[in-house]
Amino acid sequence: MKKQLALALLVCGSLWIRAQVGINTSAPEGILHVDGMKNTSASTSTSYYDDVVITSSGNMGVGTKTPKTRLDLRSGERLNAIGIGATSQTAAAAKAGALRYNSGSQDLSYSNGSSWIPLAHKTSNDFVDAENSSAQSFTDGVQTAITGWTKRTDVNSSFNASTGIFTASKAGVYIVSFSVSLASGSIANDSRYETLIQTNSTSSSTSKVFKCVGSYPGNNTIDNRVAGNCSGIFNLNQGDHITVSLNQKLGSTKTLDTDATLTSLSIFGL
Repeated sequence: MKKQLALALLVCGSLWIRAQVGINTSAPEGILHVDGMKNTSASTSTSYYDDVVITSSGNMGVGTKTPKTRLDLRSGERLNAIGIGATSQTAAAAKAGALRYNSGSQDLSYSNGSSWIPLAHKTSNDFVDAENSSAQSFTDGVQTAITGWTKRTDVNSSFNASTGIFTASKAGVYIVSFSVSLASGSIANDSRYETLIQTNSTSSSTSKVFKCVGSYPGNNTIDNRVAGNCSGIFNLNQGDHITVSLNQKLGSTKTLDTDATLTSLSIFGL
């Protein structure tokens, strides 16, 4: 009888000992304790930064051994960001309280059980202010994108000054305006030029070209400085491009004026 009691006590003791599981640690401090780097020291609080602990109350701590909520990420080194991805689930399938990230509008939304509701947020709008003194050449009758810009402002680094390509950082409405000035030179009789703003949008509903035309009708016997401007409003998807270009039909090759203030571009996202 004594042997059976001793055996029962031994089994129960073993079960109690195994009630706390440690991975990479021989001294678990919760029902489950994982020491990622195998560096935990009870006397050094910073050693818990790589640990995951589940307490007897069911709370989980990542980077802390004393979680105060169902999931507690408040570790001392402040690397406490939570990664939330997109989902194709309906709000009803995800259930009330679920969160998701929306890549197009770059915001978070939550499910109320029937609909996805965007959380109030404010991200920086795209804003580009650039000028051009590159003396770029334009062949007569050939539409050519204006390149070689110098950026004065580019809030979200969305403008490639070398290629002249702007990329929308998020979906929205964009106002674009640019002016261009060519170096003085002869102009052919009854000549014209076009300034253009266009997108490469993959959506037919947002793909658009704004074209502005200037003309020199009749006889032109003296040198002239050609200058023009164009503006437009675009509804863009995230990743859509905007470029500005010139198609001059003035009778010969022309170049941009080297005065940077005369050729300028501004793009603003609402």
